[in-house]
Amino acid sequence: MSLRPFLSAVFCLASIAVLAAPVNVFAQATKKEAPNQEPPKPDYITVKGTVVEINEKSGRVVSVDILGEGGGDPVTVAITPRIQFAVEGKGDDGFLRERVVVSGTGTLTNNLLFVKDWTVHLGVAARKLRSGVQKADKAIGQSVNSYFLQGPIKSRQQDKDYEEYETLTLTIPALKGQPVYIDKGASVTVRITDASAVEKGAPVELHQKPGRGGRLETIGLKVILEEPLKAEEYFASEDDDKKKKR
Repeated sequence: MSLRPFLSAVFCLASIAVLAAPVNVFAQATKKEAPNQEPPKPDYITVKGTVVEINEKSGRVVSVDILGEGGGDPVTVAITPRIQFAVEGKGDDGFLRERVVVSGTGTLTNNLLFVKDWTVHLGVAARKLRSGVQKADKAIGQSVNSYFLQGPIKSRQQDKDYEEYETLTLTIPALKGQPVYIDKGASVTVRITDASAVEKGAPVELHQKPGRGGRLETIGLKVILEEPLKAEEYFASEDDDKKKKR
């Protein structure tokens, strides 16, 4: 018996298997297309306190007065592009909507990426975030098949193969349109760079480092919202405008 027909059949079957196998676009992600991940901890100190006063000028929040946990006199912190500023709070999954910039670290299972902890970035600064996907930095307790991604949401839909899951299609060229799964029990953290979101009485984390003459220089301010945010309320005005234009 000639081996030629047999080898031809084997070759055809192998070719079909290769074509049918899902492409792991995550493994193809390169550092060039990678987004900026959370940077390593810099040598700054964190001072915890509370917002005791919100200062406005021409209807715009320009600074906040912060009272440290240890008491003393309040410190006025100017909100300028020179510091890393964000108002952060918990949100519902309604924030995972079209055109919103998100980031998160997910676990790759059978070439499908599942992300459980999402961060939604709102405000002008969100537009400057670089889109991309890359292998996540190693961390204790984290899967070696973890990937960090960041980019705007193009669409949200029910998965066709797994009805219990919804997926997000992100505008990240490296993903080539492959959806990302919203994992079961997913959490959403909302980061807002608009100072108007600051609330009086809110806890804060003030990041400072030694500057000239030994004086502490403020390099970052995170305001923490104690009440969870609701997407329906947050986007109410925007959604109403869309309805009027229809």
